[in-house]
Amino acid sequence: MRHSFLLLGACTLLLAGCKQENKDSGTPPPPPEQEQRDSTLWGRLGEDTGMSVLQLITDNGDTLDLYRTNPYSGEDGILTGDIRNYTDRFAMTVSEDGESMLTAVNVTQLQQQWKNEKGSIDIRDDGSIEAEDMTYIGWKLWNGHLLFSSEQQTEYGTSTRVDTMEILRLDDDTLVVLDHINQSHVFSKEQ
Repeated sequence: MRHSFLLLGACTLLLAGCKQENKDSGTPPPPPEQEQRDSTLWGRLGEDTGMSVLQLITDNGDTLDLYRTNPYSGEDGILTGDIRNYTDRFAMTVSEDGESMLTAVNVTQLQQQWKNEKGSIDIRDDGSIEAEDMTYIGWKLWNGHLLFSSEQQTEYGTSTRVDTMEILRLDDDTLVVLDHINQSHVFSKEQ
């Protein structure tokens, strides 16, 4: 008899737990922008930048000394662009422990006029793009990725499309990006 009461009690708790689980599963998931926030830090290089450490003076005035190679995993961060000028603007993502850089993009080098066989783009400081023979109208850096936006005309009206690009190379004369279908696009500095 005592075992029956214990079994009945256990079943009651199990059913109550199942009922609660079903109730919670009916709530919608959080919007995508809440699932992954942008962790990009903006600033300029500090004078203590060297071969193994990048110093970032953030727009908030914080000074971060970041290893270029993660001391725990041995993985190198991805540096895109040159680190010659301390006045250059940079966008960086950092490791969870805040000790090493994951990606660093020289935004000053990125923001200029580029051309290829399809046309030309002028990547501007305010997030806009002036394009000739291309549909891009805006850009931003999001967690180490370059996003180009364009407006598309559909049968239902105008919609905005965002293409995610990986920067493969960036220097004074060349920009190479890889799009979402693994096609590379080579741009040269417009003279």
